[in-house]
Amino acid sequence: MAFLVSGFVYVMLMMLVIGGGFTGGFIAMFSMIESNPSSDAAIGTAMLVFYAVVFGASLLAMPIGLLWQSGAARAAGIIRDGGRPSIGQTFVGPGRVLLTALLYGLAVSVGMLLLYVPGLIAAVVFMYAAPAALRGASPVDALKESFSLARANLGTTIIAYLVLTVVTSVASMIVIPVLVLAPFAMLFQLGMYERLSGRQLAEPAQG
Repeated sequence: MAFLVSGFVYVMLMMLVIGGGFTGGFIAMFSMIESNPSSDAAIGTAMLVFYAVVFGASLLAMPIGLLWQSGAARAAGIIRDGGRPSIGQTFVGPGRVLLTALLYGLAVSVGMLLLYVPGLIAAVVFMYAAPAALRGASPVDALKESFSLARANLGTTIIAYLVLTVVTSVASMIVIPVLVLAPFAMLFQLGMYERLSGRQLAEPAQG
C-alpha cells in the first residue's frame, strides 16, 4: 500500500510535467506555423521550439524521478532488514542515495550520447550503485563498488539487467504495475547486490 501511494503521487507529477511540456510545445509550434504557414524556415523553427519545450519538461521531470528512486531505495532497505516501510518512508531517501542516482543517470545519459553502447555498459556496471549507497557508501564510492561487483559477476549481472529491462518495459505499459515500477526495480537491484556480496536477506515482515 505504501508503495502504491508514493507511486501514484510521483507518476501523476511526472505525467503533469511531461504532459504539460507536450501541450505547451504543440501550442507554441502551431502558433508559429499559423503566423507563417508558407515559410519552411518558420516550420523548421516551430519544430525546434516544440522539441526544446518537451526536452525542458523532461529535465524538470528528472528530479521527480530521482526523488522516487531515493524513496524506493529507503523503503527497500527497510524491507531488506525485515521491516515494513511507512508511506512517508517511500517518498524520499537519504541524500547520498539521491546523489548516487543522479550520478548513475548522468553516466548512462552521457554514454547513450556516445554511440549508445557506452550507455548500456554504464547501466550494467553501475546497477548496484544505489544499493551500495544505501549501505553507507558515498556516491563516488558506491559507483566504484558497483563496478567492482559487476565486473566480478559479469555474466550474472548482464542477465539480471536484461531481466530487469524486460520486466520494467512490460510493466511501464500497464497502469497498476507502473506505480510500483521504481520500488520493484530497487528491490531487485538490492536483492542482487546483497546476494552477490555474500549477505543473506532477512525474512520479510509479516502483516
